[in-house]
Amino acid sequence: MIQNALLNQAALEKAIQEHNASGSNDKMTQMILEQALFQQANMIQLAIAQLAEEQAKAARTKEPEIMKQARQDAVPAESSLIDCVKFSVVGQKQPYTVFIGSNSLLLMDYHCHLSTDEVYGYLGGKWDPNKLTLQVQSVFPCSLNNPTDQTECTVLQNKIRELITQQDMTVIGWYHSHPTSSPRPSQHDIVCQSVHQQHMRSLDGRIDPCLGVIVSPFRGTTPTSEMQLFCVMHTNDGRPVPMHLEYTCVWDSTISPALATEMRAMSLLYSQQKTGVKFDQHWRNNMNIFRKMTESLKQKTPKDISEEQFVDVMRQIVAKEE
Repeated sequence: MIQNALLNQAALEKAIQEHNASGSNDKMTQMILEQALFQQANMIQLAIAQLAEEQAKAARTKEPEIMKQARQDAVPAESSLIDCVKFSVVGQKQPYTVFIGSNSLLLMDYHCHLSTDEVYGYLGGKWDPNKLTLQVQSVFPCSLNNPTDQTECTVLQNKIRELITQQDMTVIGWYHSHPTSSPRPSQHDIVCQSVHQQHMRSLDGRIDPCLGVIVSPFRGTTPTSEMQLFCVMHTNDGRPVPMHLEYTCVWDSTISPALATEMRAMSLLYSQQKTGVKFDQHWRNNMNIFRKMTESLKQKTPKDISEEQFVDVMRQIVAKEE
């Protein structure tokens, strides 16, 4: 349709050029040709708009169901997210070195795969002010029966903080998911991170580091989740700026039975929730969500565990065959 309309438009333009070249004083013919050309141009614009709408509709129809579901849940709009600034861009070095255990990365990524809504949790570990190193030793997911129950949230948060202290660690950060959008922080994330950092103030007034982590499990076309580590610094006029943080993975020797048990319990909990992910649901590229998840998680597994062994462990954890 558009191709024929363009041919007609070209023919009308040629006719107008020939009419003008002839030196004719026939104003009526000139007016008719110009009006026809104007109408043809409008038809082309309308056809292009209709084609664009059809293509957009087709794209929405073909997108993974997980993307549609997440869009209906409370996920941040891509346009509201803010780029993190690298320290090198402002002529500075990262103020401290971050180490994260592979099992901590594994559990964070796994937790964020379990729901189309945002999930969150805390990071436990150690801060060494002499060596300027921040080490994430364990992850504590906030897995709630009713995520909208503020009382349950408060009770669980306090329980987690006590558990971290009992394990001779301190709260050194937090994480949350952006299910289908970029792991760049939103303005709300930046405010939350600033509040967490203020809570890390010690008795002598020093503010110990607090790590913010955002995981995006279902964004993009590759199975691997995207992840952003950041902290917040303030300009001279008090404006908060999210700063990108690099990290080094410390490989754990094994996936402990306790970790597997915790992951299994989380799977059962989220499977009963409206926003819980269905592992046999199609993702994309002939993959269901179980396969997509294991592709992402296997990059964070101990080196001495084979891919086949890991897939078997994950099947037992989620109790779902492909």
